[in-house]
Amino acid sequence: MYHDKNERIWHLLARKTAKEISAEEIKELERLLQQYPYALYMQELMNQEWRDTYKSFNTGDITLLVEKHKQRLHAAQQSNEVISMKSTAAKPIPRILLRFATIAASVLLLAFAGWKWGIGHSEKDPAPLLQHLATQMGSRSEVLLPDGTKVRLNAGSSLDYPKQFNGKTREVKLIGEAYFDVAKDSAKPFFVHTKAFTIKVTGTVFNVRAYSDEDSAVASLIHGSVEVQFDKNKDNIIMLRPNEKLTVAMPAVRPDENKNAIPENHSKEEKIYVKRGAITTMNDSTIAETAWVQNKLAFKNISFEKIAASLEKWFGADIRFKTEGKKLLNLTGTFEGESLEEVLRAFQLTGTRFRYSKDSEGVIWIE
Repeated sequence: MYHDKNERIWHLLARKTAKEISAEEIKELERLLQQYPYALYMQELMNQEWRDTYKSFNTGDITLLVEKHKQRLHAAQQSNEVISMKSTAAKPIPRILLRFATIAASVLLLAFAGWKWGIGHSEKDPAPLLQHLATQMGSRSEVLLPDGTKVRLNAGSSLDYPKQFNGKTREVKLIGEAYFDVAKDSAKPFFVHTKAFTIKVTGTVFNVRAYSDEDSAVASLIHGSVEVQFDKNKDNIIMLRPNEKLTVAMPAVRPDENKNAIPENHSKEEKIYVKRGAITTMNDSTIAETAWVQNKLAFKNISFEKIAASLEKWFGADIRFKTEGKKLLNLTGTFEGESLEEVLRAFQLTGTRFRYSKDSEGVIWIE
């Protein structure tokens, strides 16, 4: 029935959006999304709110357009029903396809409305149409940007980038962690915007970790050169050399806050604590900051609290501490292919005194 996996994924996403998907189909869809990470973009396309990236739309205008569009769809559907009644040879259109067509048409209408709004708002500098790539906890993904830049996206991360890099710059927005191999173009610098800083390069290889729920952001340079900017102030910059990293302390998001939002209590007036240092090299020459690119986990004298945060993202787990003091334990280790429980047992074998258990809901408790 289905010629390829893409067709099956689209069918399941349509059923899910139309709220007609069964429990077995939900499990099948989850398996397909894990097997084909690129399909997460399809899901984002179906679920996300269509809005201009840089400014909210006028809600009244969009609502009016959607209502008019619904009326046209309703009229068209009634017309189709009349034709079907007159023609006995015509086959009825499945309800799932009708609902999916309505949803798809509405999405296209909103996208078009947003594009027209952007052009009308600023004819000289229209807002670019952005692509959105997101990875779930426990998964990773790769993307080739329009200029040839290669990006690897770690678990629980998202990247916004334009379909084409028009103008004098190439700019993307990152939440989470990504490894960039930027295509060289000295005439068109490449910018990575994060919650803590903006990185400017022309062609180089570097890693950025800037999760919204973590209290620091780190830029690690492998080779080439990067310029780290703060608050778009050209005089407030730091140049990194190969094998250097820059750690910026930031206010963390509280557990009850939106993890995809920049903390509300962060402002330009707050002090920013910056530390320059060398990248972390393990005994086997693995670079800790980029080990994840080789499907490894590497920690060197890192607090158990921060390691737990990384393990949660890597394995898609929920790790909590019953004993607050265990968060302060500093641990070291390199792992490749081990399960979460094997990682925890390995840390125990180093002589670190802690226990872990899993409750009925799958939460792992450290004490």
